Amino acid sequence: MNERLALPGATIPHATAAPGVVPRTVWGALRRHRWLILACLAAGLGIGFMLVSRIEPSFRAQASLQVSPPRPGLQSATPAVAVLEDDNIATDILVLQSRTLAEAVVDSLRLQVTVAKPGGARRSSLLAAMAVGPDVQPARYRFERREDLSFDVTDAESGASIGTFAPGAEVRIPEGELVLARTASRTPEFEIAIDSRQGATAALLSATDVSQPDRNASVVNIRHEGSDPELVRDVPNVLAANFIAMRREVHSTEARTTANFLRGQLGTIKAQLTDAENQLQSFREQEQVVDLPVEASTQVARQAQMQADRGMLESERASLGALINQARNQTRRPGEPSPYRQLVGFPSLLRNEAASEMLRSLTAVESQRAELLTRRKEHDPDVVALTQRAQALEGQLASLVTTYQQGLASQVGSIDRTLGTFERRMDRIPGKQLAYARLSRQTRVLEETYGLLQTRLKEAEITQAVQDPRVRVVEAAELPIKPVGSHKGLLLGLTGIAGLLLGVGAGMVREYRDGTVHSRDDVQAATGFPVLGWVPRIAELKEAEKRPGALTAAKRMLTSGGGTALVPAGALPLLPGGATGPSPAADAYEWLHRNLQFAEPDAEVKTLVVSSPLPGDGKSTSAAGLAVTLARRGLKVLLIDADLRRGTLSTRIGSRKRGLSDLLAGNASFQQVLRTVDVGNGNALHYIPTGVLPADCTRLLGSARAQALMEWLRQKYYLVILDTPPINVFADTAVLGGYADAVMLVARAGVTPFDALVECAEQCRRARLPVLGTLLNDIDPDRDREYDAAYKWQSYAQSYYTASQA
Repeated sequence: MNERLALPGATIPHATAAPGVVPRTVWGALRRHRWLILACLAAGLGIGFMLVSRIEPSFRAQASLQVSPPRPGLQSATPAVAVLEDDNIATDILVLQSRTLAEAVVDSLRLQVTVAKPGGARRSSLLAAMAVGPDVQPARYRFERREDLSFDVTDAESGASIGTFAPGAEVRIPEGELVLARTASRTPEFEIAIDSRQGATAALLSATDVSQPDRNASVVNIRHEGSDPELVRDVPNVLAANFIAMRREVHSTEARTTANFLRGQLGTIKAQLTDAENQLQSFREQEQVVDLPVEASTQVARQAQMQADRGMLESERASLGALINQARNQTRRPGEPSPYRQLVGFPSLLRNEAASEMLRSLTAVESQRAELLTRRKEHDPDVVALTQRAQALEGQLASLVTTYQQGLASQVGSIDRTLGTFERRMDRIPGKQLAYARLSRQTRVLEETYGLLQTRLKEAEITQAVQDPRVRVVEAAELPIKPVGSHKGLLLGLTGIAGLLLGVGAGMVREYRDGTVHSRDDVQAATGFPVLGWVPRIAELKEAEKRPGALTAAKRMLTSGGGTALVPAGALPLLPGGATGPSPAADAYEWLHRNLQFAEPDAEVKTLVVSSPLPGDGKSTSAAGLAVTLARRGLKVLLIDADLRRGTLSTRIGSRKRGLSDLLAGNASFQQVLRTVDVGNGNALHYIPTGVLPADCTRLLGSARAQALMEWLRQKYYLVILDTPPINVFADTAVLGGYADAVMLVARAGVTPFDALVECAEQCRRARLPVLGTLLNDIDPDRDREYDAAYKWQSYAQSYYTASQA
C-alpha cells in the first residue's frame, strides 16, 4: 500500500520524490474513488442478482444398481473368463446409455411433453394425462387462465387459437391429446412444449449420467437432473426397471436356448452310448471274454492299454481336426447358428471349463443377436457389435481347440515312441484284449459325457426357472426436496468480485490519468520548493464563475485619479458584498503572509511576483486575496495587474483605462493610474490595472523605467504584489522576477497539471528567479481530504466561522 502512483509524462528534477512519481498511495487512491468502486460493486451485484433470478431451479435424483459378475467362481479359472467378467460392468454401462433404453423411458414417461414456462413447474400439476405420437414435430402451446378458471389455448408460434378448456377437459392438438389437471387453475399462464421422439431422447441422454463410483465395487449409479422433481425421480427408476427387465429376458432366453441345445446333445450321446454298450456286449459274448486282466500278463495289459490310448488319442485328434476344418470352411448364412457349436458335443471339450464357458458365451451372444435381428437390420451398430463379439469368441475358441489338438498330436508321438520298444511283445498280445479295452474305454467316455450333459441340463433348467440374481436395485431414486447447488452464491460472488475489480481498475485508471496536483506533497514533489500555504475554495468566486452576472450583485467604491467608480463585489476575494467577518480563506492568507515573512528571515520581501504554470491556476485570485487580507489589517499594500497579455484582474474590476502600460510608456503619471479600493473598516487597497494592452509586453516590462518604478515602490509600500502571466507560456515573469525580491508560484488543486508544474519550476531555476515557495489554492476539503490529511481538520474550523457570522 506504500507504492507510488506515477503521473503520465511527469519528471521531477530537484524534487523530494523519485523521478516521474507522485507521492500518492494505492490505499489513498482507493479511498478517493470509493464511490466509483462502490457503484461498480453495486452494479456487479445487481447484474448477479438479475442472472441468479433467471436461473431455473434444478433437481437431481440417483438410483443405484448392483451388477454382479456372471460366475464369480470362474473368475480365476482362466484368463479368458477373467477378461469377460472385467468387461461386464463396462458393457452394462454402455447398455444403460443406449438409445434403445432411452427411447423406452421417453415412451413410458411421455417425456416428449414438457413444461416450457414457468420454470420449475411440475408437469403433473398442470397436465393429468397426455398422449402424443412418436413422429410429431416440435410445437409449443400457451395456456392463459380466464376469469372462470378455464384456459384459452393458442399455438405459441403461430398464435392460432386451439379453443377454451376447463380443468379436467381433454385438449386435442395436432400432435395428440392433453388433459388439464384440476390444479392447473392455480397457474395463471403456462406453456407446454412438444418435442419429437428423437429430440426428447437426445435431451434425456444429455441429462442422464451412468457411472461406476468405485472400480472395486460392482455398483452402477444412474443420475438424472432436470427442473421437474417428479420426472427427475421417475427417470432413473424407470431406466433401472427397463434394464433389469431386459437383462431378465436375455437371461431367460439364454437359459432356454442352452437347455434346448443340451437336450439335443443328450439324445445324440445317449444313442452313441447305447451303441457302444451293445458292441461291447456282443464282443464279450462272441469272444467269450470273462476276465482279461486275470488272463493276460501285466506286460501285455500295459501294452494293450497304451495301444488303446493311442488309438483313442489319434481318433480324437482326427475327429477334432475334421470338426475344426468343417467349422472353418462352412459358409454360414445370416441368421444361422455358429458352426463352432458342433464342438460342444466333443467329449474332451465338454470337460474343459474354459472351452465350455466360451461356448456358453458364444451361445448367449448369438441368442442376443438373433433376438436383436428381429427388430433391427444387419448394419445396426448394436447388431454389428454383437457380431464382432461372436467372431472374437469364435477366434478364441478356435485358438483353444487348435492348442488342444496340438497337445493330442504330441501325446500320440510320445506313445508311438514308447510302443516302439514293445514291438516284439505286441505280436503276443491277443487282439481280443485290445478290442475289449477299446470298446470299454469308448463306453466309459460316453457314460461320463452323458452324466456331464445331464448335470448341465439341470443347471440350465434351474437358471431358466429363477430370475437373474446378478442385477438388482440397491437404492431407488427418491423425490428431491431441495434444488441442487446451482452455484447462485458463487455466481453472485463472482459478479460482485468482477464489479469490485472493475471499480478498482476504473479508479486506478482515473488516478493514473489524473495528471493534476491535489496535495502539498504533490506540489513539493513537482517543484522541490516549500509550500508556503494552502487556500480553501472561496465559495463566492466559485459561484461567480458559474454565474458571471453575480458580479454585479453588489459594489464597492473605487477611487482613482479620474474620479470615483464602483467595483463588483465578487471581483476581488474576501469582499463578499461588504461582509467583513472571518472566513477560512482570510485565515489562509494570514498564514501565507506569516510564512512569507519567515521564508527569508535575513531579507525583507517588499516586492512579490505571483505567477503560475498555466492560465486558470488561480494566480490572480491568490494575489488579490493576499493583498486584500493585508489591506484589511491596515497595511499599505499595492496590487499591480502586471499581466499585460490578458489582465484578468482588470477584466474583473472593469477598469483597464490608464494603467501600468501607460505608466511605463510615460503616457500617464503614477497618481493617474493608481486606484484605491475600499476593503472595509476604513481601510483601502491600492491597485494599478494593466492599462492598454501593449504589443511588446516583454520589452516594456524589462525597461529601465520599470526597474526604477519597482525601486521607488519598494520604498513607498509595505508590500507590492504583481500578478504576472503564466511562466510556461510567456517570459514576462522571468523579466519582472529579475528585479523583484521574491517569486511565489501558484497551483490549483485538481486543475494544475503535475508535469506543467515541473516545467514551471525548471523555468524558474534556469532563470535564477528568487522563488520563495508555492501556494496551493482552490482546495475543496470534502473532495481533496483523501489527498492530504490536513484538509479534514477544516471541518472543525468551519463551526467557528459559522458561529462568528451568526
